[in-house]
Amino acid sequence: MNLKTIVEDSNRIYGQLSNGIKYLYHELQELTNMSDTQLCLAICQLIRDGRLYQHQEDNLVYYSIRI
Repeated sequence: MNLKTIVEDSNRIYGQLSNGIKYLYHELQELTNMSDTQLCLAICQLIRDGRLYQHQEDNLVYYSIRI
């Protein structure tokens, strides 16, 4: 895996998140068909870029875009 692939994957996830309010990890994985490694690296990239954040509700972790 290289940085270019991670950025492409993160852009794909960001596109999915733009279609909804919040998603659980497994929901993102189902939508994108990414492996655990791909999804984790893409999520980390989005968080590092400040385009995504994690938040917890009712003991579940959700991912949302920063508005």
